[in-house]
Amino acid sequence: MPPDKNDDGMKKQDEPSAASLEEMPEIDDQRFRRRPGRGLHASRNVGEIVAIDADLWSYFGSAEAVNDALRRVVADGKKAAGS
Repeated sequence: MPPDKNDDGMKKQDEPSAASLEEMPEIDDQRFRRRPGRGLHASRNVGEIVAIDADLWSYFGSAEAVNDALRRVVADGKKAAGS
């Protein structure tokens, strides 16, 4: 007589076996945990992200250089306005 299709051998295991748990060490590393508010630009502390055209980027080469130039433009504008 063929084995019953609903016997214990056909049931899905809910938990991993002890042997498989021994093979997989537990990893408790902070790098693998999700942190809220982290994404593509998480390392930057910015308010807005803007795109610089390639022809302008060749003059600056870094975000710091672009920010320095913009700060000079703002400072010159304030001086010209008399404030």
